[in-house]
Amino acid sequence: MHSLFKYIAIPLIIGSVTIMFRSGILINNKFQISEMVFLLIFTLVFFQHLSRWKRIYLPVFIKPITLYVIAAFLSIFVSVSMKTTVVEFVGVLYLILFFLLWINLVETKELLIYAAWCWIGVSIIVSVIGLVSIVLAYGFNINTIFCPQFDKLPYVNDIYRVRSTFFQNEKFFSSFLLISIPLTLSIAFKDKRRNVKLLLFGAVVLFLINYFFTFTKGVIGTLVAIYIVTFGHNIISMQKYRWLLNPFKGLGITFILIAWLLVTLVTQIEIHDHSSNTITLFDLPDKMEVPFGYRPDIGIEQTDIKISYNYSYYYLLKKNALQMAFDHPFTGVGNGAFKKQMSIYEHKGKIPEKYLLFDPHSMFFGKLAELGILGFLSLMYLWFAIISSLRKKLKESGNNDLHYLTLAFYAATVGFLIQATDLDIMNFRFLWLLFGFNAIVLRLQNE
Repeated sequence: MHSLFKYIAIPLIIGSVTIMFRSGILINNKFQISEMVFLLIFTLVFFQHLSRWKRIYLPVFIKPITLYVIAAFLSIFVSVSMKTTVVEFVGVLYLILFFLLWINLVETKELLIYAAWCWIGVSIIVSVIGLVSIVLAYGFNINTIFCPQFDKLPYVNDIYRVRSTFFQNEKFFSSFLLISIPLTLSIAFKDKRRNVKLLLFGAVVLFLINYFFTFTKGVIGTLVAIYIVTFGHNIISMQKYRWLLNPFKGLGITFILIAWLLVTLVTQIEIHDHSSNTITLFDLPDKMEVPFGYRPDIGIEQTDIKISYNYSYYYLLKKNALQMAFDHPFTGVGNGAFKKQMSIYEHKGKIPEKYLLFDPHSMFFGKLAELGILGFLSLMYLWFAIISSLRKKLKESGNNDLHYLTLAFYAATVGFLIQATDLDIMNFRFLWLLFGFNAIVLRLQNE
């Protein structure tokens, strides 16, 4: 295929996955601009391979992908909503084709590097749009589609959450940046040109500002990805400063654990109301120890605090996902049928009606509920195969000229796996582009 076509197609695909309208068309409103771009490019690539009998590249982890597809297909026959699961299976097949198109489009090392820079360029564009909308929102209280007002955050008024061109939800924007941040950081550490380094580190700062204002829970995965890239490049390389390496690693791990604890505590409980009442005691109850400095003529103040709270829907969705797994341990309720099963629970009086609109908000809990133990294990096999292949390649190719890209994609993949505890990520188009990057970088290093 003519290289000019590929140099046009690659940025088109990357750019198309960043535009997600709130309402698509066809297939439960899931048909977006990226699908139109895919159909056009896929048709051209298909006929090109057919006319020239060109080799079709398959990933090294084709077996676990096949097992995952089989599990998704079999779930149709045990689903509580066969129509929903059939539509979901069509989506799985589409994402597999999207993935195969990507790995056959980016054939060479030069195209891989070009695709990485295209990703950074597209990320800068959507992040500049995001930054402008953040300034308009917080500086001038201007509500835009790029950074709409979010009025459901407890305790704080006038909170805006940036989405940039990901109009559906800010979680898509933050997840896209989870690939952009380690990729840009890894190239910045490797590149020797001072101006390029400054540009890339500036881009990382731009991405982090946007990421912060999405106010999404995937921050732990991003911190882990940054940690992997930073210490994977051994930024403390001078021998006399090597003693700083372990303390910095320890501080990094400690910071990530504290952040994880805070995010977990904040997102599992919703505080609805609180009140306090202070009274002065002159006669202490018999069982109360006399405090230091207590004087009966002055008394001592006693404050009673009452807090009204509920478990958040994040917690309750995971709880009900586990219940589904217990009710349907081996087969699950059917891929994509989580909401349907939730409506069954609602009719039985097990859950409030307001939770019927939500997905499980977790790949782990959601797929365990929808695919059962066997399907869940096939999905974990896929993730394990990808991560272990990348990790093995990192250990044996320290001086390889694609090592820095392998490290970036490995960091992003691990970050996504961590993020998956609180996000349904398997239908993210850009996640399958990341899987494609992984397959490409592994193939090029094996050739």
